[in-house]
Amino acid sequence: MRSKIRILPLVQVVIFILGFFTDNYGPLILTLLGCTILMILDNLGKGIVLREIIALHSIFICLVMPLVGYNFFTKANALAHLWVRWMPVPEDEYFGFALPAITGFALVLCWPLNDRRISDYGASLSRLLDAAKKIVQYKTRFGVILLGIGMVAFEAQNFMPEALRFAFLLFFFAGFAGFLYVYYSKNFKFRRVVIGIFVAFILAATVNSGMFTVVAYMGLTLFSFFFLGRKTRLWKKFLVFCVGGFLLVVIQMVKPAFRAKVWKEDYQGSKAALFGSMFVEKVSNFSVESADLFFPVYYRTNQGFNVALVMRRFPSKHEFDYGSKVAVDIVSALVPRFLWPDKPEAGGKFNMKYYAGFTINGWSTNVGPLGEAYGSFGPVGGVFYMILLAFFIRWAYRTLFKLAQKTPLLLFWIPVLFYQVTYSAETDTLQIMNSILKAAFFVWLLYKIKPDLFKILTAPQPRKGAQRRPGTVGEGAMATGHH
Repeated sequence: MRSKIRILPLVQVVIFILGFFTDNYGPLILTLLGCTILMILDNLGKGIVLREIIALHSIFICLVMPLVGYNFFTKANALAHLWVRWMPVPEDEYFGFALPAITGFALVLCWPLNDRRISDYGASLSRLLDAAKKIVQYKTRFGVILLGIGMVAFEAQNFMPEALRFAFLLFFFAGFAGFLYVYYSKNFKFRRVVIGIFVAFILAATVNSGMFTVVAYMGLTLFSFFFLGRKTRLWKKFLVFCVGGFLLVVIQMVKPAFRAKVWKEDYQGSKAALFGSMFVEKVSNFSVESADLFFPVYYRTNQGFNVALVMRRFPSKHEFDYGSKVAVDIVSALVPRFLWPDKPEAGGKFNMKYYAGFTINGWSTNVGPLGEAYGSFGPVGGVFYMILLAFFIRWAYRTLFKLAQKTPLLLFWIPVLFYQVTYSAETDTLQIMNSILKAAFFVWLLYKIKPDLFKILTAPQPRKGAQRRPGTVGEGAMATGHH
């Protein structure tokens, strides 16, 4: 089975090379999409598929949706013309850069971790997960506390000044680590009740705010954990994948109308009931007969449009900056704000002005790392920039698994460390580095302040009437270093 996984990255290598020499973009993009989906389905249940999901997201919004734009939503299409959403540069120009850049990014990111001891797949991961599951049985109360803190932090962040908001957001993310603590505490009597309360809170908060990012992308971050250790047939995994994809598509269709009703019309009724009725109506009327039905999805998920705006601007109206802005962003991610009060902030407002030449107000969008890569280094240097970015994410990811060899519960903090990287193709380099470095510092700080949140400091006492056997949790875990 492992040989299958080796073959799929080799397909990515071939597509990467062909991307420089052919203009037959459609088949290559669809092959890359199918290859990445097969990676996810084949690895699901045997490993963590977070890297593959990050790659799939980038492929979908930077390659597949632009392909849809060039074939269906051209300037001649009424909706694309009305909303000014046709691709603003020629197809050959866009894909001549984007295809090898995104393929190189996906190739580096998804290439299997070759170290047998440090891996997110197979026997190495199973040993790590088993150690974490044994230890977490003694950490149930910490899991419940983290869930409670996460819910409080989610509500409190809206009242915090901008400087403190991200810190509260990290505590909210920590709630998902607590979710995994409780999820794997199989002996916890109220496990399902606690999980149910947290899930209901997240869904209610999402509908009330109209912000669906947490459900969509945190769901993708947690996706692997629900399948680990389960032997599921490929067709069943494919069915789950299709259903999940369909639900995300419908949510994207419903979201604009729902937000307009809630935000602009100040809807006073039950927002959950409103969303439910709109969702059911969209599903019942779902049809694939007209491409125009998918325009809201295309509008929302076509990151290639923003990248193409950058390509239209550079170098005809603005010379490539050869990484001067990106270098400042990277340095600013390493320096605390109290030492650099006016350092750059992550977000699309400045990037859209600088790279795309557009001023945005009242809504959020960004050029993405792909747009930064082109505006900084052009079509060739931009490809290598995306490859280097993938190496950075891969290094951070591998480092977590290396540290988890001694502290297995770090495995459950993947959602805290990599949630914002899941949708990194929509953000920018600064946010990617900020999110990883700040989240890593946050987890390290928790480890220093409360080390028993991550490991067993004293051997747990056997239950009354039971005798401790050598090798049981606590004694065995500490003896082998898994504490």
